[in-house]
Amino acid sequence: MDSKTAVSYAAIFCVIWISYTVAEQQNSSTFLSSYASYQDICQKIGWEPKCSLHTINECKGKTIAFHAILPSELKNTPINTIIKFQQVQVNEGGGYNPATGKFTAPVDGVYSFSWTYHTNKGSVAYLGGYVDGTIKTYIGTYTQASKWQSQTGNLVIKLKKGNQFWVQTYLRTVQHLNAGYTFVSGYKISGC
Repeated sequence: MDSKTAVSYAAIFCVIWISYTVAEQQNSSTFLSSYASYQDICQKIGWEPKCSLHTINECKGKTIAFHAILPSELKNTPINTIIKFQQVQVNEGGGYNPATGKFTAPVDGVYSFSWTYHTNKGSVAYLGGYVDGTIKTYIGTYTQASKWQSQTGNLVIKLKKGNQFWVQTYLRTVQHLNAGYTFVSGYKISGC
């Protein structure tokens, strides 16, 4: 082990030991202010996260998530129709627009989307997950045999601020989508 690594380990041990000792002797508010000063010391000697403080502050407290339900059944929905899930349950970050059926990424990051549709016997339904007009993943049902059935599609994708996601019909006219059981949701997993 070289001397630089040994000094680094010794300094880390020292900060942890001091933090533990001080914590035992102080009340919680005093300890927290002391801990903050230890963080400042670590930053001054170069032991800090490699991401910028600007990025950290930009992300703090920003939950981005939405969940919306189809409020009324759809029948004979033509190909290339964007499904508008207008009964919004959650829209943290304001990215989902129920009037257009589109989610607009408010910040860069990795996002997860899922959509579920519910159809009746004999139905044909094909719904794709689109990003900026390009189908990224899709699910489908052709001449469904059971009385009722649900299908779920998922997409995890890296988006830039301003990219849009939506659910759209493709391939064939969708015969039936049941209200209440058909929905879309999404959230930001990571990044800014």
